[in-house]
Amino acid sequence: MGLIKDKIYYTYEDVTIMPNVISLIEHRSECIPLDEEGMLPLFTAPMDTVVNSKNFGMFENEMIHAILPRTESLTVRVENSIRGRWSAYSLTEFEHVFCNEAEKLDEKNKIKALIDIANGHMMKSIDLVRSAKNIYGDNIIIMVGNIANPKTYAEYARVGADYIRIGVGSGCACLSSSNTGIHMPMATLIDETVEVKKSLENKWFNGEFKKLPKIIADGGIRNYRDIIKALALGADYVMIGSVFAKMLESAAPKTANSDEWFKLPLNTELENLTDFRFENTGWRAKYNGKEIYLGDIKATFYGMASREGQIALNGAKTKTSEGIKKTLPVLYTMHGWSTNFMDYLRSAMSYLGVKDLNGFRDYANVIINSQNAVSAVNK
Repeated sequence: MGLIKDKIYYTYEDVTIMPNVISLIEHRSECIPLDEEGMLPLFTAPMDTVVNSKNFGMFENEMIHAILPRTESLTVRVENSIRGRWSAYSLTEFEHVFCNEAEKLDEKNKIKALIDIANGHMMKSIDLVRSAKNIYGDNIIIMVGNIANPKTYAEYARVGADYIRIGVGSGCACLSSSNTGIHMPMATLIDETVEVKKSLENKWFNGEFKKLPKIIADGGIRNYRDIIKALALGADYVMIGSVFAKMLESAAPKTANSDEWFKLPLNTELENLTDFRFENTGWRAKYNGKEIYLGDIKATFYGMASREGQIALNGAKTKTSEGIKKTLPVLYTMHGWSTNFMDYLRSAMSYLGVKDLNGFRDYANVIINSQNAVSAVNK
């Protein structure tokens, strides 16, 4: 096919949101930035440096959809799914667990399952969605991806997928695009996938397509504004990895860096401390009731296709690495971050004069920046 020359493709950095002419909202508390389940429009990335069985409920308590990663045992993940909570599965695991009619699972709750693969363009993935939907119908809620071609959305809509992760290679610990050249810039990918979704509405209404899957923007999120831009572009949800890994309560291994920390008994973990608080000079906490200065806390974060991620999944490095390991600063508590995000999203909604997320997606005017405009707001 050769080079596509007729348009420019954009990232989050290339766009911004223009306020409405007039907003009738008097206070941002009038805006409700929650989905139909009463949750924020956010998913944890299924990464073992973000979420595990220990902090899964903590994310849920902060109204963030959590997904158990594939590093948890298959038994634990299946039990989680049949309780109506999200778990991630490989293609092989998904086929074994959800595409075997002879061993059909309990359906007291809606089963939630993610087919967690990097290349969601594989026909095998589409076939497995069709198979599982034929067995369970609407009693199974399936998330798929990742895809980086908007037209693939229609293929999953045809077989009844419920959620689609879009984005390849944008994550800060992902090397897929760096090494393969496969990528589509996120702002354009969201916009064009939303256009495909809209083009299918009549066919879905007439029964030609089983679902209009919800769109999850996955990858490239660095801060609050990137999330809000993704939603303004039309994404139903945003999936987050490294930003959540910087939370004090994330599943990432962590260490402090101060004389007082190193004087604590050998094998002391941060989990043994209480009453954490962050000040200008660093973190402080209490150990056995005594306040100590921790300084900077660092988290180890890696992509699941990295050497470290492969070892966590399989016990050994099994293929060429497409991810890296990074050291990230721990910058906030989970509650502090989620409270800030809710306030920032409410504020953005108030500028547009809308009170719910559907209105925000439908009425947001997203414009393209010049490089000078980008520099002006990056503080």
